[in-house]
Amino acid sequence: MWKSVFLTIIATAGNNIGKVLQKRGTLILPPLSLKFNVLRAYISNVTWITGFLMDLSGAGLMLLAISEAPVSVIQPVSGCGLAILSVFSHFYLKEIMNPIDWMAITLAAIGTIGVGAGAEEPKESSVLLSHLPVLIFIITFLFV
Repeated sequence: MWKSVFLTIIATAGNNIGKVLQKRGTLILPPLSLKFNVLRAYISNVTWITGFLMDLSGAGLMLLAISEAPVSVIQPVSGCGLAILSVFSHFYLKEIMNPIDWMAITLAAIGTIGVGAGAEEPKESSVLLSHLPVLIFIITFLFV
């Protein structure tokens, strides 16, 4: 379980930091279009391509984490990415953080550790195949 929690933290850091790098890279790039010169400008921009690759790598690691642990563990842990993004923004983008911000980041990190520590190993699903029509009806009724 801890491996999946660790993968999720790395994945969400990659997603969030990757997006910041992409945004930073676009500051000197033209608006995105399918024109050859524009695409070449994006691909040759080291900051943008680094962010893009980090974002893709994060997505791949997130898929791996989800395949090894329940979504009920992975999704809350992925919220830690916002805390990681805040710390990254403080140092990389020179954003100013007040003591309450730092306290919130610390609590998010502690919460992530708590979710990982409190998680149980997944057990076999107890949903019977005969229950699926009822489940589909309820979901359709609630969301459609």
